[in-house]
Amino acid sequence: MSSLKAIIFDLDGTLVDSACDLRDAVNVLLAEEGLRQLDLDEVKSMIGDGAAKLVERAVSATGGDQSRLSALVARFLQIYEADATRHTQAYPGVPETLAGLRRLGLPLAVVTNKPYGATIDILEALGLRAYFDAIVGGDTLPERKPHPAPILAALGRLGIAPEAALMVGDNYHDVQAAQAAGVRAVAVTYGYSHKPHAELGAERLIDTMPELLPIVADAAS
Repeated sequence: MSSLKAIIFDLDGTLVDSACDLRDAVNVLLAEEGLRQLDLDEVKSMIGDGAAKLVERAVSATGGDQSRLSALVARFLQIYEADATRHTQAYPGVPETLAGLRRLGLPLAVVTNKPYGATIDILEALGLRAYFDAIVGGDTLPERKPHPAPILAALGRLGIAPEAALMVGDNYHDVQAAQAAGVRAVAVTYGYSHKPHAELGAERLIDTMPELLPIVADAAS
């Protein structure tokens, strides 16, 4: 097995807990449409495949007009991106883990299905932007996870081969994208997984982000 030379992270549900801000933006949109409000658990079950999918699921769950989805997605992004960082926080141990990985000399990337602009806003608001050498958002390329293209694009920017990289995520699309790109995968057991973590197909599961450090240190040596 190649030694590890780079780490790629998902954002929502992996590095940051953004569910409350996503819920609030979804509920503003639904209120404008005269639809019922969603609770936090409902919204968490809809997160992970990009803004369009989140809006589609929310509108479907509340009996809204599916024929207007493109307009509703645009309005959702307007609402969300105006205040994407009010409640969003890094998960426990994330800043310390990122700092530890940088001390190991490893380049880091974020590959997320969240729009690039909101991703940058969140990373900057939480003081995490400086840790990352490459950031690929859900609107950076035509493809999103589980397609491997965003991961391969990040690796291209880092100058790292897939077999020397590790993807860390919380959901099936993270693991599928990693495997399709030829990248190893670790899944966190918190976040917004749509299926049991043991069924995601990751090589390792971790309960907290700091557990990643010894795994990476062993594989990077």
